[in-house]
Amino acid sequence: MYVTKDARPVELAARLALLALLAYGVACVCGTSRAHADPRYGDSSWVAPAEMFGSDSTIDRPRVAPPDHERRWETVLRTPFRIVFFPLRLVAKGLEAGANYVGPRYFEPKPMLPPRTGFALGTNFTFGAVKDVGFGPSITWAGFPTADARMKLAGSWSTIDRRQVNFSEVIGERRAVGLRVAADYDQKPNRRYFGIGNSTPVTDRSHFLLESSSADAALHVGSSPLRQLRFIGGYSSMSARRGYKSQPLLEDLFTPASAPYEHRTTQELWYGVAGDLAALDDDRDPSLGVHGRVNVQRATGLRSSDPDYYQWSVEGRAYLPVFAKRRVIAVRSVYAGVEPSGGTTILPYYRLAQSQGDFRFAGFESERFRDRQLMLGRIEYRWEIINRMSAVALYELGEVAPRAGSFSLREAHASYGGGLRLGMRDETSIRFEVAKSVEGLNTNLMIGCDF
Repeated sequence: MYVTKDARPVELAARLALLALLAYGVACVCGTSRAHADPRYGDSSWVAPAEMFGSDSTIDRPRVAPPDHERRWETVLRTPFRIVFFPLRLVAKGLEAGANYVGPRYFEPKPMLPPRTGFALGTNFTFGAVKDVGFGPSITWAGFPTADARMKLAGSWSTIDRRQVNFSEVIGERRAVGLRVAADYDQKPNRRYFGIGNSTPVTDRSHFLLESSSADAALHVGSSPLRQLRFIGGYSSMSARRGYKSQPLLEDLFTPASAPYEHRTTQELWYGVAGDLAALDDDRDPSLGVHGRVNVQRATGLRSSDPDYYQWSVEGRAYLPVFAKRRVIAVRSVYAGVEPSGGTTILPYYRLAQSQGDFRFAGFESERFRDRQLMLGRIEYRWEIINRMSAVALYELGEVAPRAGSFSLREAHASYGGGLRLGMRDETSIRFEVAKSVEGLNTNLMIGCDF
C-alpha cells in the first residue's frame, strides 16, 4: 500500500489510538483476573490442585488395565510345573514372611538417637566356645573425663574358670587426633598346644594355663578407623603354667625343648606404628574397593632372660560386586610373623604367630598351628538375604613356617564352607561359619570382627 505525504499524520494518529485501546483492554482483563484468580505457585496460600478419582478401581480407565485371564491351554501346560515346585514356593513364602516380620524389628536401621552420656551399670557376656561362656558386670561412663570421651570397665568369669578383665578409655574417637588407653587381663586354664610347625599331628593336642596382662596406648591421626595412622606402645606380661579343665596336659606330651619357655614368664615393653587405608563404597558392608592394614612393633625384654623381637602383620582386602551390590566377591590376604632380634635366638612358644583370633584357619581348631611366620588367604562370595545380613560361601588356604622361604602352596591347609554375616552399627560384624578341612567340620562364631 502506498501513502501520500499529506496522509501520514492521519495514519500515525490512527495507529496510536488503536494501541491505546488495546492496552486499556489488556489492563482490564489482567486486573479482573488478578482480582478473582486463585493464589499462584509461590504464594503462601497456594495449594497444589488435586484430581478426583473414582472409588471403583475396576472401571476401565486409562490407568487401569483390563483383567488378564490365563488361557486354558496355558493353564494345562503350567499345571505340572506348579505341582512340582509347590513345596519350594511354600518355603519361599515362609522365608519371605519371616523376613518381613524380623527385618523391620531387628535389622532395619533405626532413627539415629543422640549419644547417651553419664554413668551406666550393665552386664558383660563373653563367648569363647560352647563350654566357655562367661558372665560378669560392666561399667560405662560416657563423657568422662571430657565430653568426647568414653570409659568402659568389664569383667567376666566363665564356666571353665576363665577370668577376664578389660578396661578402655577413648578420647576423641571420631576426631582428627585422639587417644586410646587400654588394659587387659586374661587367665585361661586350657589353652591348646599341638607343637611348633605346619605339620603337627592333631593327636598331639595338649593344654596349658596362660595368664596374660597388658597395658597399651595409641595416639591416632585420622577421624575414621579405616583411614588412620596410629602410634602405639605398651607393656605385656605372659606366664605359662600347668593347666587344668582339659586333658592331656602339655607336660604329658612335650619336653621343655619342644615347648620353649615352658613354665616361664616373659615381660616386654613394646612400641610401634599401625595404620589403615581404605577406599570403600561402604564402611560396614563394602561391595567395591580396597583396604590395606599394617602393624609393626619392636619388643624389648624387661629382664635379661626375656626375649627381644620384632612383630608384624600386613593385610590386604579387596571387594568386587557381581552385577549388583548385593552380590560381592571379597578377598583377604594376611602375612604375619615374629622375628628375634639382638642376642635372642629362641622365642617362647606362646608368643609365636598362631592360627587364632583374626588369623584362625576356618576348618581347624583355634591355636592349631604356630610358628614364626603365618600366611592366610581367603576368598568369599557374599549375597544379601535381608538388610545387613548376607550368606557367605568361602574357600581358604593357611600355612605357618619358620621363615618366608619355607612357605609352599602344596603344604597349605585348605578349608571351605559357608555361613552368615550380619553387619553391626559401626564397621564391625557378627559372623557364624561352618567350614570343612581334612580334620573335619569346625564351627566358629566371631563377634565384633571387621571383615
